[in-house]
Formats: sequence, C-alpha cells, structure tokens
Amino acid sequence: MYAPEPPGPGLLLDGPAVEHCSTMTGQPLAVAVAVAVAVTLGACGDDGSPTATGTCGGDMTEPLDPGSARHVLPGAPEPDYASDPPTSGAHLPGAGAGGARRQPLSRPEQVAVLEEGGVVLQHRDLDDRDRRRLEALAADDIVVAPNAGLDVPVMATAWRQRLRCQTVDAPALRAFIDAHRGGGPAAA
Repeated sequence: MYAPEPPGPGLLLDGPAVEHCSTMTGQPLAVAVAVAVAVTLGACGDDGSPTATGTCGGDMTEPLDPGSARHVLPGAPEPDYASDPPTSGAHLPGAGAGGARRQPLSRPEQVAVLEEGGVVLQHRDLDDRDRRRLEALAADDIVVAPNAGLDVPVMATAWRQRLRCQTVDAPALRAFIDAHRGGGPAAA
C-alpha cells in the first residue's frame, strides 16, 4: 500500500514561530514572512529545491505511481503514468539493457530499468559533442537515450527521482547517478 511521503523541507507557516512573529511589536507578520521566504528561496535552485547545482534544477522525489505493481507485456498499449518521463509505474518484466541507445525507450522500458536500480539519462536536441559527453556516462545500469518529448534538453530519472538539466552537466548527472543508482525496489 502506498503511504504518501512526509512533506519535504520548506517554510511552515504555523505554530509557535508564527505566533511569536505576529506578536512582535514594530514588525508586522507580513515583513517577517517576506524575509523568511526571501532567505529560503535565496538558498534554493531554479525550481525551488535546495539541491540545485550548475545548469540542473534540484533533484526531486516524486510520489509512487499507483500502477507500479503492474507488469506490461511487450507490444501491449502503454498505460497512463503519473509523470512523464515516468519515475515509477507499470513496467516490462525484467531488467532493461543498459548503455547508449540511438532509439527512444518506451515508458514501460524506462520504468523497468528504474525498478531494477538503474538510471535513465534522456536527451533532446543535443549536438553531437554534447550527446557523446552524455553517452560517456552510460554503463550496464545507466541507459542514455533520446526523447523528443522532454521539456528540457537533459532529464535524469531513477526510481521516484528526477533531475532536469538545461545542458549536459556531467558533475550534476554523476552526483545524481551516485545518489540513486541501485535504489529501485527490485535492485539486488
């Protein structure tokens, strides 16, 4: 059964701190909240997450897709997913092959890789030099593949994790791989 994730870090506008701020003399609550928001956002990345680096937004944890326990047979129609590209959901049985691909992966193939603890690095509109730099990160459990439907040039996914990049930011992508490789529920 899926249990929702506890809320992540952020600004909690409730409890003793707010009550204290609202009773401060000479400083209205709105000023205290504005300062807290500015300080919080100043430490965040482009997407508001605290782990943004370089040209990549923050590493984001996504909710478990309710279809994650379902297998999709090869050639069957693709089911709907909670996110695109998916970070969990219905998938092909077994592990997908790693390495650099010239053809896009189907979404059930992507999730199969992630379930087994792999990472998928997808790209769109890269020149040959950047594509080769991204392909250099490929391994047995790291798939690099094109995906024309991405909303950013590079997207890294792992089980319930996503990183959006505006360029091939190899240090950020390696950090994502190191943090999430082996994290799928079927990883041995």
